Amino acid sequence: MDNINNNEELDFSYYINVIFKRFWLIVAFVALGLVGAILVNVFMRPAYKATVLMMINQEDAGKIDASPYGSFTSEEDYYRTQYQLLESRSLLEKVYRNMDLGQYEQFANPDGLNKFKRALDIAPITRSRLVNVSVTTYDPKLSVEIANTLTKTFVADNISNRIFMGQDVIAALENTERSPEEQELLNSMPQVVNSDFIKSLKQQAAQLSAERAKLAAKYTEQHPDLQSVQNQLNAINRQINTETRRLVQSIKIELSGQFSGNNIRIIDPAVTPEKPVRPRKMLNLAIGLLVGGALGLLVVFVLEFLDQSVKSSEDLEEKLKLPFLGFVPYEKSKKKESEYATMLKEGNFLLAENVRNVRTMLDFALADDHNAPILISSSLQGEGKSHLSSNLLVAMAQAGKKVLLVDGDLRRSRVHRVFKLSTEKGLSNIWDADPKKADYAYNVQAVKDVPNLYVMTSGQRPPNPAELLNTPKLADFIEWAKKNYDQVVIDCPAILPVSDTLLWGKYIPRAVFVIKYGQTNAKLAQVALDKLQKAGIKILGAVIGHYRPEGLSYGKYGYYKSYSYYSEDKK
Repeated sequence: MDNINNNEELDFSYYINVIFKRFWLIVAFVALGLVGAILVNVFMRPAYKATVLMMINQEDAGKIDASPYGSFTSEEDYYRTQYQLLESRSLLEKVYRNMDLGQYEQFANPDGLNKFKRALDIAPITRSRLVNVSVTTYDPKLSVEIANTLTKTFVADNISNRIFMGQDVIAALENTERSPEEQELLNSMPQVVNSDFIKSLKQQAAQLSAERAKLAAKYTEQHPDLQSVQNQLNAINRQINTETRRLVQSIKIELSGQFSGNNIRIIDPAVTPEKPVRPRKMLNLAIGLLVGGALGLLVVFVLEFLDQSVKSSEDLEEKLKLPFLGFVPYEKSKKKESEYATMLKEGNFLLAENVRNVRTMLDFALADDHNAPILISSSLQGEGKSHLSSNLLVAMAQAGKKVLLVDGDLRRSRVHRVFKLSTEKGLSNIWDADPKKADYAYNVQAVKDVPNLYVMTSGQRPPNPAELLNTPKLADFIEWAKKNYDQVVIDCPAILPVSDTLLWGKYIPRAVFVIKYGQTNAKLAQVALDKLQKAGIKILGAVIGHYRPEGLSYGKYGYYKSYSYYSEDKK
């Protein structure tokens, strides 16, 4: 369980490291998002929304003037239908045409009607019969006018539809001399059909009709019994007609009241809005910040995913399969000092301690031969090999060893500038025809500030470095150096541009590989390492130079951050 928690914690710190490493990139995207939101707020045309509050009551399906749109299985179906009618094409076309909305830029043709529909918003109020009908335009007064006109037209159309539904009924009621079809229409009205009294009268009429049929089969029309039943039947029919007329009259009175009202009415007409609904400035700013931050994070993690550089000991082991010898921290100096001086100056424990760690790890790597000469190289120029070589030799000299640093780069020498030495003497002289100038000891210079440290600079640049390095003279010089010094280190050229390092490797088959933190490409480094391995050169390990603790990375390597106990000793 503890392992799981540790893994989760490490994963979390990894994401924090990624964010902090490119924190300013995220800040830049957030700033861009904020600027974009400000531009939207500045240039977006203000829009105004006017709203009408309406109440819609469901019609009684049992009434003669029930909904002209048919019956509904639920109240929800009824209200959904009304909301759709508010957005119906016929209603919008009528308002669009009557108000001549095509003259306004926002609703101009082509597609003016759809633009009008997009400006309309129907918003029912939950658990009520109320609905907000809103219209949004660039002119507050126009928004009010359209919203009020639309809802008034909808109410008027609803009344017209109800009256149209009852027109046939009204015509039948108004006629005193009704046609058989009109009378049948009235007889089929729900109030007539559902009347209990008329039902009982019709039942009696049916019984009398049946009795009369039996008597008619036995007697003539003049028979007293048959005439008695007929008189009763006529009386019952007259009662049915009388009751029907009474109900029809009551229906007429009821309809006169119902058609004068409406189940839909306007509660609150639209009023001129004081503020625009768009742009929503604070919301736009918040969205700009969120979108900018999200894009920044996305870009940061994409870059991290695509990043093939080496930044940690884990990267070395996973990407290059190399042992990790240590970090050499990045040192930024305001003055142009000698590179080794930053290690020697009082109080600079950061660089000194890390270089000593590299020295110790190198001793372990050279367990079979502690005094074996080594090469120090990198895949490309500028990855910190000379910086490591110079400081590492200072650390070795401080440990009591007599050490020799050779600037093996005959093309782009640097060591003489690090230690401020002359190039009149140096490696290129050992091939000189003059025996005095070619003397090995003659070309070695002692470093005054560091006892036991000796340097052979590259000397004057020769026209043919590769040819010189490919001669037996180089092997003889290396043997002489091994006999006269406890440790020999060759600061070689970068591997990929030239083959000089491989020529050195013919006589010194051990090398330390330098990686520049966050910049050395793992694929290119692997190409360089393959060349060394094919040449038979053993890679003792790699050093990550120019290391910069980022995010929470110092948590893993906290000793790089401070050395307070040294300060206490100083006191």
